[in-house]
Amino acid sequence: MHEGKSRRLRRIFGKDQRTFIVAMDHAAYMSDVVLGLEHPREIIGSVLDAGANAVMTTLGTVRACQSTIGAYSLILSMDPGPQNIAEVVEQAICYGADMIKCMVYPFCQSDPDSLLHFERLATLADRWNLPIMAEIFPGGFQAGPEWKTIDKLSAAVRVTAEAGADVIKTYFIEEKGQSYQKVVENCPVPLIVLGGEKSDDPRPLFEKISRSLETGVAGVAIGRNIWGNPKPAAITAAVVGIIHKNYSIEKALKSLA
Repeated sequence: MHEGKSRRLRRIFGKDQRTFIVAMDHAAYMSDVVLGLEHPREIIGSVLDAGANAVMTTLGTVRACQSTIGAYSLILSMDPGPQNIAEVVEQAICYGADMIKCMVYPFCQSDPDSLLHFERLATLADRWNLPIMAEIFPGGFQAGPEWKTIDKLSAAVRVTAEAGADVIKTYFIEEKGQSYQKVVENCPVPLIVLGGEKSDDPRPLFEKISRSLETGVAGVAIGRNIWGNPKPAAITAAVVGIIHKNYSIEKALKSLA
């Protein structure tokens, strides 16, 4: 790996090779008003100061919040079409992004070229030593439960890594008789798990983070459960404690009191 790409990845992952990314790209694709992201500058400042390794957001927020992001690590969330891949890479470099994130749908019949388009993007980004993260949903974003299995996810992370992903983000699942460790072992690049649905109780979130780390994942990317929390800095610090400081769940919960 070229030193330029390695340097960017070191900005996103801590010395323990783990990361906590605050995902703030929801306003770009949700059809409803995204409560909690009305003032992104305040959220970004508070979570980065509280210890998050990076913020992941979209072009509009980056433009509006450049001074707040400052020298912190930035992941630019973009979904290029086949005609503007070069422009996407150029724009990410222009705004000083440390990584591009895009959606990929392995084995999706309704979007059969998703992996091919990603491979083209990864190839071009590699020329500029710009890491690329694939957020994957095997079978498509609306795929049924038959796709949400350890075996399907294991195959999906592998083909996406082989297509050029430097980091893969996907969901955490638990299946009777199977361990998520199989997914991690089939992924030759760092695997991070997404936060999932919003919950007012932090315990289930902390428990999921802890269980996923035990299987060998490299970290988490959480959105609504951070910026949708009344105290985003406090819950950020608690998650940082679990990921980087080996906090128990009880210690993380007590830190919120």
